[in-house]
Amino acid sequence: MAAPSLSPTVSSTSLEAAAAAKRRGVRRLFDPGVLVLVVVLLGAWAIVSRFTPAYAVPPIPSVLKELRTILSTPDSLLGLGTTLARVLIGLASSFVVGAALGVLMGVNDLVSRFCLPLVRFVQGIPSLSWVIIAVIWFADVEVRVWFVMVLVTLPGFALQVYDSYRAIPADLRDMARSFRPTRWALFREITLPAITPGILTAWKVNLGLGIRMVLIAELVGATIGVGAELLTAQQLFDMASVISWTLLLAVCMLVLQGVIELIENRVLRYRPAVAERGQAKPVLASGKD
Repeated sequence: MAAPSLSPTVSSTSLEAAAAAKRRGVRRLFDPGVLVLVVVLLGAWAIVSRFTPAYAVPPIPSVLKELRTILSTPDSLLGLGTTLARVLIGLASSFVVGAALGVLMGVNDLVSRFCLPLVRFVQGIPSLSWVIIAVIWFADVEVRVWFVMVLVTLPGFALQVYDSYRAIPADLRDMARSFRPTRWALFREITLPAITPGILTAWKVNLGLGIRMVLIAELVGATIGVGAELLTAQQLFDMASVISWTLLLAVCMLVLQGVIELIENRVLRYRPAVAERGQAKPVLASGKD
């Protein structure tokens, strides 16, 4: 006999709230205050660049010219794609291992007792130490980058999933067991919805951390990638190239963050919007003067 579904029904109100949240996000992107801030920053940049050497603060036209060169050069685009591929492969690997470890630590007290201190210990090791260890242990650049990515970002996934699992109310779990579901049904209907917000949060946090770590790892021995391009620019005192590559990576990270937010809005569309959560519930009239 199939176990009954325990998933909450998504109301039309929740769907409307998700659509409204998307519209608010677009309005925030083109908010006049944001546009004014961008104009002010560009104006300050233009003024400062007139009184400083080009190797310190390059003019805006030089940066735009360098951006056009990068975007029109196949080798440069290959380097950017290689860096992003390293980031995504490393994050995917650490997510699979970290999420599985987080669930195991939540389910089994014995696993939690032995693995939780180890995960916290790994999290406390400086990222630069992992880079040096990877250089000593591995000769292949790809293995170095993957090793550093996994060791630095895995604790974030594991601890987020573990904390999300522990936050599941015991009454909810007991209520679900009263329907006699299979283990897979219990995981699908109770555990997975509970840990999904933590997973998405971990992805958003580890995305920026992963990009930074890949750049550091690429600075040591890599011949292709954004890190290698930045090292070459540093040796040539080419600040326009440094700023151009930095802006490209920042834009790529914003795009990836936007993709994660779209997934979050879709998967967690049952949650009320921020404005709705801040509204007070209406008080019903008692009928007495």
